[in-house]
Amino acid sequence: PMAAAISVDDGARVAASGGPEGVRATATARMLRRMRTDYLASKHGRKHSYWSETPERGEFDPVSKISAEDDGTPAGRWKYYIDDGLLVPNITHKPTLVHLARMAANAYQPTTSETWEPLGDRWDTHESFGWTEDGVRGHVFADDRNTTVVVTLKGTSSTFFLGGGSETSVRDKFNDNRLFSCCCAYVDFTWSTVCDCHRPGAKCSTTCLMNELNDEGADNYFFAAAQIIMDVIKRYPNADVILTGHSLGGSLATLMGLTLGIPAVGFEALGDRMAARRLHLPLPPAVALERLPLFHVGNTADPVFMGMCTGRTSSCYYAGYALESKCHNGRIMVFDTVARRNWRMDIRHHRINEVLYLVFEPWGVVDPEETIPLLLTEDKDCVDCGLWTFFDEDSPR
Repeated sequence: PMAAAISVDDGARVAASGGPEGVRATATARMLRRMRTDYLASKHGRKHSYWSETPERGEFDPVSKISAEDDGTPAGRWKYYIDDGLLVPNITHKPTLVHLARMAANAYQPTTSETWEPLGDRWDTHESFGWTEDGVRGHVFADDRNTTVVVTLKGTSSTFFLGGGSETSVRDKFNDNRLFSCCCAYVDFTWSTVCDCHRPGAKCSTTCLMNELNDEGADNYFFAAAQIIMDVIKRYPNADVILTGHSLGGSLATLMGLTLGIPAVGFEALGDRMAARRLHLPLPPAVALERLPLFHVGNTADPVFMGMCTGRTSSCYYAGYALESKCHNGRIMVFDTVARRNWRMDIRHHRINEVLYLVFEPWGVVDPEETIPLLLTEDKDCVDCGLWTFFDEDSPR
């Protein structure tokens, strides 16, 4: 049975009206609300969450946590900035950006891999998760003072993305199509959908979609990611926690960052705005969404990041991926590889290693005119699934 709609309380509002966003709360949404409430009441949440309005937040001095070594030198040190009392990694600082991208790349590798990206003496792998299971995987990195902890989430492992397949590939694909397709990955009659919410014509039942997101046991990566991140916060109660990942992992990171109000950086990640609304993630009433410490970094030749891997002529179609969302929460940093590198849009430019080696690391080395792109907000006219009609089957309308 459907749950009651989420009420508006504790300064949060729910994006739960109109379009493909859906109309009702699900078990996932209720879990996230409980987790968010518990987190904001915790010591870490009172000091480190963008959503916190407690006295502890005002008394917290993040500047004191930045040492003189955090000025970008020697190599491997990060730069930060302070936003409303929150310590945020400055990804417009190239060494900071590159290090986070290396961490996101390492999420695909066990610590013993020969292709492990070096992070320098400052960072250590404190924990790894999911490597004995068929599901969410990644690592937990901590700096040499345990003041900054980074949780990395693995994206989709698939030969389609030229990153190699793994035992998680089937579940990765299922969750991609579940979270980031317009309607259960229904494209045409030849497809096997992940749920049965499609109705004759380009119509989709939001009632059905909400029910599908209700099952935490149906390969739902969101439940697993939430539990992992909360466990890390409990283990490191005094550290600044940052979330990152690539592709599916990047979208999961930013969705969890939105839930908790902590910094998150997604690399070449799918548009997460539609999933955030369908999951009824809490949004602030007085702060613009673009002020959140949520960042999406990608390049113009990646059809997944640009929301162009759709339609019967796309490589996604032939591989069975319905990656139809394109609108991102927070701010985006776009490297124009089409203009600067003469690249054509190609799924190969979605790989984290390719953008790390051919874009992020060499950017600006040869051509001084190549400056790190500005952080911008997504186009306000960005619309997901504009050709679909969404309706609530329980509504008399």
